[in-house]
Amino acid sequence: MERTNNGLNSEAWENAGGDAEEAGDGGETMEALLAQQAATTEKLAEHKVAWVKVVSVTKDAVLVDVGEKNEGQIPLVEFVEDLAAPKAPAPSAGQRVAVIKVGSREGRLVLSHRKAKAELGWELIVKAHADKQRVRGMVTSAIKGGFLVDVQGVQAFLPASLADLRPVRDPKKMLGTGVRCYVIEVNTPKRQLVLSRKAVLEEEAGKRREKILEELRPGEVRIGRVVRASAEGLVIDIGGLEGSVRPADMAWSKPDPKDFERGVKLKVKVLSKPAKEGEPVLLGVKQLQPNPADALRKRFAPKSTISGKIIEVGAHGVRFEIDAKTVAFVPAAECDTDIIYKPGDPIKAVVLGIDSTAFEVRASTLRFSEIHDRKRVAQYMKAPPPLTLGQLLKPEKEG
Repeated sequence: MERTNNGLNSEAWENAGGDAEEAGDGGETMEALLAQQAATTEKLAEHKVAWVKVVSVTKDAVLVDVGEKNEGQIPLVEFVEDLAAPKAPAPSAGQRVAVIKVGSREGRLVLSHRKAKAELGWELIVKAHADKQRVRGMVTSAIKGGFLVDVQGVQAFLPASLADLRPVRDPKKMLGTGVRCYVIEVNTPKRQLVLSRKAVLEEEAGKRREKILEELRPGEVRIGRVVRASAEGLVIDIGGLEGSVRPADMAWSKPDPKDFERGVKLKVKVLSKPAKEGEPVLLGVKQLQPNPADALRKRFAPKSTISGKIIEVGAHGVRFEIDAKTVAFVPAAECDTDIIYKPGDPIKAVVLGIDSTAFEVRASTLRFSEIHDRKRVAQYMKAPPPLTLGQLLKPEKEG
């Protein structure tokens, strides 16, 4: 939310309701000056906005020239608000200000700059609504159902549902902040306005999305922020564009949405761009992390021997623990039927390969036994070594 000054400058006001000849002081003829004074007098008499020149500033009023050598006065508080601690400078002599007549006192016109400002502001707002242009305002207070916003001196209503893209959790944070809005409703008889800041934010977000989508390339890495995490996957904001992470792309093992807190930043890989309108950008998290299966392949080569402790015995096979972080599984078809398997017993097996889904070592006790049996047979069938000369000459000592 940006902070802004909600006042109008004289040029904007003149474009809204002032006469062109009132904006300048140089080069006027006597006839033009007289015509200008007459126009000012007429506007003031009709309680319309007029531009007048500041003559002097007293401790509590601003004196202005209203024509025919007469002066009008404006309460100084309308310019500085707090006389004890002014937040804005008072107008200086020679400066033009917008006024509306509100009465008279002791033969001097009493004028209001604040009401003139609101009148010109209203004209600008109505024009902005017709032209579908944005307006700037300042949030002044939080009320039931939304906020009051000062737009060019005019009080407007900003519904809470239209104040942001998401529900405003702390209304106090909105107070005193500048906002850009669209005027979505104008009630001229009641002088009521309804604003939408959400429409502006959605428009800007749409432009950002288009720009990012155009620049996005599959395979590149982006920094994103978690918007939502559920069993259906993740929604990640990558700088104004939301992408989806499917459960299969969240983690190499079974994903847990609790591992992804809302608002946390993380790196994601762009997997694909939408092929048509309405499709999401697909992102991946696990693709930027080492694949556990690759690490297992490096440690456990096929046909190598492994050992461990049985942790599970079932109809589908035997599962045993190689170490605290590594588990091996022997399918039922690869189990040696001559062995009785019990949890806690030691076990030896031969590596068959790696299960890339369960991240387990696939093993076989049957093949281990076959290899072990073949070795014993080979050892048994091995021919005895030839007799040495000593054994031939002294057979009695050799037995």
